[in-house]
Amino acid sequence: MRFSWISFFTVTFVLVSLVQTVAALDGIMAFFHLHWIFAGFAALLLAFIPAIGPLAGMYGAVKVWGWNPLLALMLFFFPYFLFGLMLILGVGGSFWFLNKLKKKLPRDIEPDFTVKETKNADSEETTFFIDYDDGRF
Repeated sequence: MRFSWISFFTVTFVLVSLVQTVAALDGIMAFFHLHWIFAGFAALLLAFIPAIGPLAGMYGAVKVWGWNPLLALMLFFFPYFLFGLMLILGVGGSFWFLNKLKKKLPRDIEPDFTVKETKNADSEETTFFIDYDDGRF
């Protein structure tokens, strides 16, 4: 069976979301002194809001469960750290590729034609024509 990163990240996201929801439930129950039904409804609403859900989960994990704040921060905010790392690597890789591409491209592009002018013998008008370098006209 082949390893799938999509499956790995999906399972990881679901597990962290469940832990975050339960931690947010306990944190809301402890902070607002609500019944678990109301706190559970609020935790489900907050769990998937960026930055608010992880903060509620982190509060519950640190204050109620007694976790180390750094470990709770790393667990609940790891997608933000991961996306930030991917953003930095993507932008850095783009600039690296652009600089590498610039070195390979020629600086001047020569046209395939030359614009020439002639004077008509009948009048004083100047006529312009295009002389293609490959002999088309």
